[in-house]
Amino acid sequence: MENFSVDGSGDYYYPKEDAKIQIIPLSEIEPPQRNKGIPPFKKYKLVPVLFGFLCPEPTLPPIEIEKLPEKSAYAYRVHNGYHRYYASIAVGYDKIPAIICKPFKF
Repeated sequence: MENFSVDGSGDYYYPKEDAKIQIIPLSEIEPPQRNKGIPPFKKYKLVPVLFGFLCPEPTLPPIEIEKLPEKSAYAYRVHNGYHRYYASIAVGYDKIPAIICKPFKF
């Protein structure tokens, strides 16, 4: 990642043919948290994401997010994409490809 630089788009390559994908500013997404006692990152998950950023073709799927109530501090919550979210911030992206899914009900 020494020579990596964020291109002008501000997000990673993603499959552009999927109409459900939206580009969301990372600032609108609540930073996901791990449960106490669970390590924040797993190398076997984080390294492939970083390699995906280097690939000139779309290799990473969009994250999945849920819309939060209007009175929340953020507009969205990560449902699937913890490592892609934090890796995007670490390399300097300010947006992320995402699919907005319906909130999970217990």
